[in-house]
Amino acid sequence: MRTSRREEVSSERSDTSYDEPDLYERLGKYYDIWYEDQTDEVQFYRQLAEQTGGPILECMCGTGRSLIPLADDGYEIWGFDRSHSMLDRLTAKMEHMDEDMQQRVQVHHADMRTFTCPRKYKLVIVPFNAFLHLLEREGQESALRNVAEHLEEGGRFVMSVFNPRMDRPEELVRHRGTKTAVSGEIISKFEAQTFDQPLRRTTVHYFIDISKQDKEMRRVTACFTIRYMSYQEVVELLESCGLEVTETYGDWNFGHFHKNSDLMVFVAKRSS
Repeated sequence: MRTSRREEVSSERSDTSYDEPDLYERLGKYYDIWYEDQTDEVQFYRQLAEQTGGPILECMCGTGRSLIPLADDGYEIWGFDRSHSMLDRLTAKMEHMDEDMQQRVQVHHADMRTFTCPRKYKLVIVPFNAFLHLLEREGQESALRNVAEHLEEGGRFVMSVFNPRMDRPEELVRHRGTKTAVSGEIISKFEAQTFDQPLRRTTVHYFIDISKQDKEMRRVTACFTIRYMSYQEVVELLESCGLEVTETYGDWNFGHFHKNSDLMVFVAKRSS
């Protein structure tokens, strides 16, 4: 089975964005439960893939929330992530795929800044907010130049990030919803956010409360820091790395981006 091999990619670098422990070790168990019904992003990639064709590369593929549906559509797809715990969940899912589907997928452990593939791709994806884990400009540039090198002429790169709103109150714990797992566990998600405007970073604190009948409630906590970016900052960064923005959308339905949009979806090509 081709999915069992994971390539370790390492290099000396000053960007320490990924030097912290694997935070998804704590949150990975609840990731799919939380996002299983949020399919708009996946449908966006599917429609884009219909336009570009394959093969497809997904950077920071996580548990395969986008990768598996694209493979199911018949595309050859290569995915990688730095989180071993997320990749463990992805490869466990892939054990239930039929042999033909397994042959279309390769999954590896790698870093977006340093990964290498033996081919180029017609579509390269970085899913929602994943790019923001790169905190330093140096690391962002390395990642995007790497993407440009792996993008076919005429291919497309898509990256999506949230549109920052600085008017949100800090340190306010917000309830993000409650879901029931197949096991019968009741899972409630809360989060609080703080901003470091000089460094253009935000730290998000997650609180996952798990309860079940006749059992005491337990809480899983985690926090991580990501970098937020403005529309113009993303456009200029992409251009400096050999990528030209062709469209920007404000939602997953190909809606026009405006200053009050919740997200920014950038579609780019290699600069001529």
